[in-house]
Amino acid sequence: MHSSIKPIYIILLSIIIISAFISVNYFLSNKIEGLSENKYIEMSNSLKSQINEAIFNKKNSTFNVALTLSEDNNFKKFLENEKIPYSNLNVVSEKIKKYSNFKNLWIQLINKDGISKYRSWTNKKGDNIATIRKELPPLLKNPRVVSIISVGIFDITFKNIVPIYDGDKFLGLVEVITKMNSIAEEFKSKGIDLIILADKKYKNQIKKPFTKDFIGDYYVANLDAKSELKNLIKENINEFLTIKSYKLLDKYIVTTYVLKSLEDQNIGYCIIFKQKKEIDLSDIYEFDKFIKFIGILLALAVLAIFTSIHFYNKSKYATELEKNVKKRTQELNELTKKYHQIFEGSKAIKIIYDPTTLNIIDINAAASKFYGYKRTDFLKLKADDISMSTADNQRKEFLDILENKQNVFISKNILSSGEIKDVEIYASAIQIDKKTFVYSIIRDITDELKEKDEFNKKQKLFYQQAKMASMGEMLENIAHQWRQPLSTITTAASGAKIKKEFGDLDDDFFYDSVDLIVRAASYLSQTIDDFRDFFKQSKNKERFKLSTLLNTSIKLANIKNTDIEIVTLYEDCEILGYKNELIQVLLNFFSNAKDALNTARNTNKLIKIEIKKVDKNIIFSILDNAGGISESNIEKIFEPYFTTKHQAQGTGIGLYMSEQIITKHFDGEISVQNINYFYKNKEYSGANFKIKIPIVLNS
Repeated sequence: MHSSIKPIYIILLSIIIISAFISVNYFLSNKIEGLSENKYIEMSNSLKSQINEAIFNKKNSTFNVALTLSEDNNFKKFLENEKIPYSNLNVVSEKIKKYSNFKNLWIQLINKDGISKYRSWTNKKGDNIATIRKELPPLLKNPRVVSIISVGIFDITFKNIVPIYDGDKFLGLVEVITKMNSIAEEFKSKGIDLIILADKKYKNQIKKPFTKDFIGDYYVANLDAKSELKNLIKENINEFLTIKSYKLLDKYIVTTYVLKSLEDQNIGYCIIFKQKKEIDLSDIYEFDKFIKFIGILLALAVLAIFTSIHFYNKSKYATELEKNVKKRTQELNELTKKYHQIFEGSKAIKIIYDPTTLNIIDINAAASKFYGYKRTDFLKLKADDISMSTADNQRKEFLDILENKQNVFISKNILSSGEIKDVEIYASAIQIDKKTFVYSIIRDITDELKEKDEFNKKQKLFYQQAKMASMGEMLENIAHQWRQPLSTITTAASGAKIKKEFGDLDDDFFYDSVDLIVRAASYLSQTIDDFRDFFKQSKNKERFKLSTLLNTSIKLANIKNTDIEIVTLYEDCEILGYKNELIQVLLNFFSNAKDALNTARNTNKLIKIEIKKVDKNIIFSILDNAGGISESNIEKIFEPYFTTKHQAQGTGIGLYMSEQIITKHFDGEISVQNINYFYKNKEYSGANFKIKIPIVLNS
């Protein structure tokens, strides 16, 4: 009879194996939870970005249709005399549906008095819709292009409204309306499902629903919304509407994109579903498998040791011990083989280090190929042999990894050829044979950093060119402003000299001449201070008055000494930000306005500056009466090196740098549009540049 293993050994062995598995699982659960969280957040942001891009593209394509229709002569003739038959207008709508992707496209013609004269979806006409649609009266008074998302009696729609002109005569508006349903169709082809909902406050307004589908008080805007998904959100719809980042279900990752009105009010929601099985979690699974195999190896190693001790003490069971050792050895070899398949077969660069000695313990084939060393030579190296960091820095990094303070590093590594590569290192601690090692996965980011560096150099070059262009204009302005004072000084000095030579220089004339020279010299000195302050290199935010900013900009632009009338409307306040950069933006606007006005035929040249405080922001409006910017150029006006001036007059970087300064340095917005307006009972047209920045710049 074989003697049985003592119960105390079985209990001790079980405690050790269970503890090992608990430790490995605890480590894995924390690591994988963190890695998965990052993956899901990245996916949520990507889904929202795709929705935002799809809405932007939909608005642009609908706008292009509206813009084309605004030039249609049939539409113009119809608004002028209404003698064009409806059939002619309906043909346009049908052709668009037949020969384009717009299968649900509606057209409405509104005359200059706000009367609906034609609707492609109904014969109803003649009603004054300006009385019920609050966005129309301002557009009829001040015609301009508007692109919005709104909720009507049928559906959530994209509306693009474009003015119709016959020459300079305003005839009315053309409105092109498309549905949100096409966006859902587009995403369905990408394996992404949407539930598009109108906010519940519109339930009673949607009297003729396009889809006839509601979830509680919320109207469903896409026809093919899956019943399975609608049932999922039906039970607790508020929870889905208020998702900040993402929500995980059994089969889906879910996130929500909020549709906003022009007044920044919630008008609808895109609830986005993507199947979790389509998300690439291979790196996480690979890491999971690797650590589990290490745990199994450790457990089997412990089991083999205890088995060996037991049979060693029971020499009469030597044959049975030999069989068990062979069996366990075979299992270990198989597990080791699987470990090498996972470690060696991976295309990712992997290295295992001893954090105490800095020795390289193991590498995979990808690491050998990347660094250019044979395996035998590689394993003779230390961590600081392939890194630009010192040995002390390497030990500090390994300590941070072991204490779980930091797991991702950017470093410079040296290849066998001497070439230096920028790498991103993901590292964690692992246990092998009761000893702690550092397991690292390495990614080559050299090209990424080069592209980023080239972009930064290009940006610096743009800034330098813009500053040099400004400096040229400033020097010209200095020369212009100095001519009069210098002439005054010369005249006064010459007069005193002549009177002295003829013996006719009395004290009154002498002191008057000296006072005149002193005042002119003081003006010259003040001019130097103004221009010197502008060219000071300062990266620090400062507090300054709006009036100081405006007066300095107008003075540096030398507008007051021209035949251009300047009108300013603002309430003074204090701003925290980069004063000189904001002056540079205003100088670009003033310079462009001066150049445009100098080529215009207007006898009354005007620059109108209006500044308002809205909430925590300040909005600048700089308007001229030079006739505006051509429609073919207005979309490209902020592109680098784009200019409508002669090559000797413009570089095409002024407005580009203005856009960069406002968006990147002030976290603001910048735009331009052509408008018609009245000033002193006379109608003018011109370009209206607008910028919006925070009154207090925090970032």
